[in-house]
Parts: sequence; C-alpha cells; structure tokens
Amino acid sequence: MTVELRILTTADELAVLPEFEKFIWGGADEMVSVNMLVATISEGGMAMGAFDGDELVGCAYGFATHDPSVLHSHYLAVHPRMRGSGLGERIKREQAEWCLANGYTSMRWTFDPLQLTNAHLNLNKLGALGIAYHVNHYGALGGINGSLPSDRLTVQWWLTGARRTFRDTFVLTVPPVSPEQIAAAAPEAFAARLAIRDAMAPHLADGWMVSGVDLAARTYTLSR
Repeated sequence: MTVELRILTTADELAVLPEFEKFIWGGADEMVSVNMLVATISEGGMAMGAFDGDELVGCAYGFATHDPSVLHSHYLAVHPRMRGSGLGERIKREQAEWCLANGYTSMRWTFDPLQLTNAHLNLNKLGALGIAYHVNHYGALGGINGSLPSDRLTVQWWLTGARRTFRDTFVLTVPPVSPEQIAAAAPEAFAARLAIRDAMAPHLADGWMVSGVDLAARTYTLSR
C-alpha cells in the first residue's frame, strides 16, 4: 500500500475533511466546516490529506496563532485500519517540514491525557512536551469522548534547537481506563479524569512539564 500525502487548499480539496472528522470522532456538531478551513488556511493555516488511491485515510489541520512562530495543529486523524502503521507519525513529521518551510518553528496542540497511545506519539516519538492542563477545555464533545469533561493537555513541539534537559523528574500513575469506558462515560473513566486532573494540573501550573509516558506502567513523567 502506497499512501500519498497532499497539501489541501481549495474548497473542493478540503470537502472530504469534515466527513472524515465525523467518521473518526463520532460527533455531528463539532466538525470544522469547509468555509472555516478555507478562511484559516488563507490566513496561514494548513491542511494535509493522506490518500490511499482516492480514499482519504488520514489528515491533519492547523492554523496560525497569536505567536507568529507557532502553528496550532488542531487535529490529526488516522483511519482505524491504518493505526499502528506509523502513518500518524509520518503525517506529523511532514507537517513539521511544512511549518519550517513556511516560517513556523514550533507546533502546539491538545490531547486527552487519558489516551495513552496518543501520549506515546506526542511525547515519546515526536518529543513534544506537555506545557499546560485545561479543565473541560472544549465543553461537551460526545462521540468517542462521551460526556466526560473534555480535559486536555497542551503540548508544544519545538522544531529547532536541542532537546531540553531537566533537573528534576517524578512519575504519576494513570488509572486503568479503556477508550470504550471513556466513550461510555463510565464511572471508572470519570474517576480517572478527576485523578489525572488533581495529580497533573497543579504541577503544570507550577512550571513542570510532561516529558514522557510509559504505556506498560501507565505512568507519565513530569520534569522541570
């Protein structure tokens, strides 16, 4: 299978993205519309599609921020059959190359800290660092997010310069919870949400960063 990555700019090219978002995340009301995609891309944003022939199997979208050196990478989506193939990392690295070619030296984005597979890509593979914790950041989302508060960790990926070094580190444990429990807003998922919020948010507010995750041990490493 040969997957081709393409930059998308016109309304016709971008028309596939909202439906793909709906397919991936399961919500019907929170998709980025084509007209908003066009508007933000014309102001310095970008969208990329990964195509297996004519079929969209992955995509990324980002927009300009108040900091001219930073692109906010709003979403990365990969078709379920392509997960574990490395496509997500490939898209992010290609997006990073686009950023450097277009004047951006870092990217920011958010993810659910209960989703450790996403954390592994963001922190371990790409080398981004968690810099801020947000309580119920997007409000109610539905779909794969269920009715849980949409707490999110903001990460920043610096694309130039050396990897940061830290003086102090410690680990915090993530309670066992599955994506299915999150989507169902099961009591276990709600308890895990509050546990991570209570353990992580005060430290990030005090200058710590999230620097790694251990999938097997279900722990995050915080550093400063």
